[in-house]
Amino acid sequence: MYNFDYTNQNHLIFLSLGLIIVALVFFIIRYKIKAYLQERKVRKRFERGNKLELQARSFLRSKGYTIIDYQSIYEHKYMEDGEVMYAEIQPDYIVKKNGKKYIVEVKSGSQAISARNRNTRRQLLEYDYVVENDGVFLLDMEKRQLKLVQFKSKMERRSGRLLKAVIIAAIAGMAIPYWPVKVAIGLVLVVVFAFESKY
Repeated sequence: MYNFDYTNQNHLIFLSLGLIIVALVFFIIRYKIKAYLQERKVRKRFERGNKLELQARSFLRSKGYTIIDYQSIYEHKYMEDGEVMYAEIQPDYIVKKNGKKYIVEVKSGSQAISARNRNTRRQLLEYDYVVENDGVFLLDMEKRQLKLVQFKSKMERRSGRLLKAVIIAAIAGMAIPYWPVKVAIGLVLVVVFAFESKY
């Protein structure tokens, strides 16, 4: 039997190489197992998501909604530095009820089921902007809850600010007895309204 000689330099080099090879094999196997488990987890989550999306169809029908579209792709156009760009979105469902059209996004899990989640909110906001609708629903399939999410448009905010300005100007106009001042206030409002409409 061949004995290992710790004083022999060649023997120490072979031992070191052997240990390095064993360590590398260990780390490769560990990485592969970790990647496999992660992929399996994602696959299970994806399969569960698909299953819940299909269950959502029955749920929506039970609530009186007619499904008119399922996962169709909508394209929208935007500008970036003057260049026309295109993006695609894919809402889960487009439904109708009482003559109104709604977008329904199906979510599961603990985070994405709320519009407080910024990624979910951004997704719903983009759907609301691109697809003509009367409302956007977030369907929490964990709790079987349909939540209506409404976004205030820029136009609504602008018209709200303008309405406040008109009310303040009207009160000021009634309080001020001089016609030239009233006319000046009116002209300022016309300029503000034209500026708001332009932007």
